[in-house]
Amino acid sequence: MGTTILNPTVRNIYPSELDRFLPSGLVAEIRRLGGSHGRIEEIRLRAGGRCALTTDRGNVFLNTSVTLVELQGILTAMCGNSLYAYRDTINNGYITLRGGIRVGLCGRAATELGGVLGVYDISALNIRIPSPIRSVGECICGLIRRMKKSAGVLVYSPPGVGKTTLLRSVAYKMSSGASPWRVALIDTRGELGCFDEMRGASMDVLSGYPKGIGIEIAARTLNAQLMVCDEIGGDEEASAIISAQNCGVPLLASAHGDTIEGLLRRTEIYRLSRAGVFGAYVRIERRSGGGEYKYTVTEAEEAYALLQNSGRSDSRV
Repeated sequence: MGTTILNPTVRNIYPSELDRFLPSGLVAEIRRLGGSHGRIEEIRLRAGGRCALTTDRGNVFLNTSVTLVELQGILTAMCGNSLYAYRDTINNGYITLRGGIRVGLCGRAATELGGVLGVYDISALNIRIPSPIRSVGECICGLIRRMKKSAGVLVYSPPGVGKTTLLRSVAYKMSSGASPWRVALIDTRGELGCFDEMRGASMDVLSGYPKGIGIEIAARTLNAQLMVCDEIGGDEEASAIISAQNCGVPLLASAHGDTIEGLLRRTEIYRLSRAGVFGAYVRIERRSGGGEYKYTVTEAEEAYALLQNSGRSDSRV
């Protein structure tokens, strides 16, 4: 099913931005490793436990450990000594550092009526390092150009495979070169438009906007020719996307999913599919050993047949 395309990965460099926050012993150990265990994607710190790396080859334990006091000091420094200033994103489980570095938080949540009022006793940090723009995604650019703004593309995979990196590269390719499009990035978490080299492109970055609001702005006031956003999911976002599609602005987006059938069973994705928002669905997966990515393309017609075969009868869009 679908078309398979292979692209090589590249190695990224440990960002010196983290030197200001992490213990010197941990930084030294990471630098000594270099690229011997593969491309570093995440640095995991757990209070009272050994630090670890997630690379494109797997998980690696380090010899360095951090205490609870050290961990809390690292988080405070990352927040510029003002946890309150980061309250909203902390309550959503993360903070974003300069350069698009996302730090996931694990702790004790105080809740009320299903919402998170605050997060306390932080016990672990997961520092996710973004991959720089690289030579991937030309096949996605070809799909978008071929559809001539009549429909968009949805990239899907389980978490941590490379969706954000792919979207970032495609957005740059589409907004630069000999025939650039006007591209709007809805960068809710500050990860998509995080590299300086993107500034010379025909690109507008809506940083920190909720996805639904950012999509409406991109379609109606920025006169975008392509919208790009990461990890769509809610009903409010689906309504905004359908409205933008009715304005003739295609969307390149990502979503969590392992198979096309499972993806289409999600209510909001099903709704977008029925509305004709996406002309193609692209599954991304990591090949054994982490040296290459594989993309499997499913055209909208095939996806629609899967929808019918699934027995879904809900006609709402």
